[in-house]
Amino acid sequence: MAAPMAGKKCLVIGGCGFLGQHLCEELIKREWNVSVFDLRKTFENPKITFFLGDLCKKEDLKPALEGVYCVFHCASPAPLSNNKALFYKVNVDGTKNIISACQEVGVKRLVLTSSASVVYEGQGIKNGREDELPYAEKPLDYYTPTKILQEKIVLSANGPNFHTVALRPHGIFGPKDLQLVPITVAMARAGKTKYIIGDGKNVVDFTYVGNVVHGHILAAEHLNPGSPACGKAYHITNDEPIFFWTFMTRLLDGLDYPAPRIHLPYWPLYYLSVMLQFIAWILSPFFIFTPSLSPMK
Repeated sequence: MAAPMAGKKCLVIGGCGFLGQHLCEELIKREWNVSVFDLRKTFENPKITFFLGDLCKKEDLKPALEGVYCVFHCASPAPLSNNKALFYKVNVDGTKNIISACQEVGVKRLVLTSSASVVYEGQGIKNGREDELPYAEKPLDYYTPTKILQEKIVLSANGPNFHTVALRPHGIFGPKDLQLVPITVAMARAGKTKYIIGDGKNVVDFTYVGNVVHGHILAAEHLNPGSPACGKAYHITNDEPIFFWTFMTRLLDGLDYPAPRIHLPYWPLYYLSVMLQFIAWILSPFFIFTPSLSPMK
């Protein structure tokens, strides 16, 4: 039996990234006709048509959008890069440009990779419902405000002739990860993983990349006129909450690095991180200062 979307043409914007590559692989398995739009080509696949360009340039986007049934917008700067101007350019201006180009070309479906951080202000959220949680009024980094704006732009664009949905994964991990594991390894090599901040009881819900991919494809399959998915945002996690420091211990043990053992007080370090972030903001017109400690970290 043919897959539900066999032969449908899709464009994965940011398809050369961590999530994008996994999404492309699964879409191909499900017999979609897959194209990728990205700044640079980082892998080869004869079943994928690649378009290289800048998502902030409509003339770059339009050729890639011709005949596309659904766009998956996965492109975003690395959240820990701390580049406020780049976050806004890509996440806000770039997304406006994508929507405009889609509407001009006639693409009718857009699935956005948002972030669970859009509703997070530093306090734990348990059994949070999308329709009950407001957007964060006091985001913990420069990345999140632009993701909030991005999500609002995408969901407000939903209408009779253009269907949109936003997915909010949290803590994506898995093969080809370029952030969580590599950053943890770099910190371990530098001797920065000896410490547990706070009592070690903070709970998180990480998300395997395959589950995030599955959510994106389900969203695309249900973006039809009258669908309750249209214009909505959905959280995606493994639904397997775990103590953050237990996760880190298992990760470091698996990589043969010492696990954290020494407890440091939470609040003094939190206020220090806020001060460092403020200093980074003061210095931002002159150069990029990336503190090793931040409220989100």
